[in-house]
Amino acid sequence: MVVQLKSLDEFKRQIEEALIEVDELKYSIEFDGDYMQQSTNLIEPLEAELKKLKVEVEAGTHQFGGPPLEFMAIIEPLPLAFIPFKYLLQVINHAHQHGVE
Repeated sequence: MVVQLKSLDEFKRQIEEALIEVDELKYSIEFDGDYMQQSTNLIEPLEAELKKLKVEVEAGTHQFGGPPLEFMAIIEPLPLAFIPFKYLLQVINHAHQHGVE
């Protein structure tokens, strides 16, 4: 079960946290090399979509209720070893699709 976010501020904080996690994943890839190689294809589209989402939320233009965020198709088949913040991304996607309370 995915947590329902309570406010736009909480939604924005979760997006910001995910962007921090993406940065940390970048550093892990640089440090761990081959082990984390599968995660490299996900970094650019994930980071770009999260940044776009953050801008929309800050501007008040984000439309809730849409289809899943595009990065979901990339992260869903990946194990937690390659994307340890997968649940956070699922929470963000859930809020995107269902809104906040």
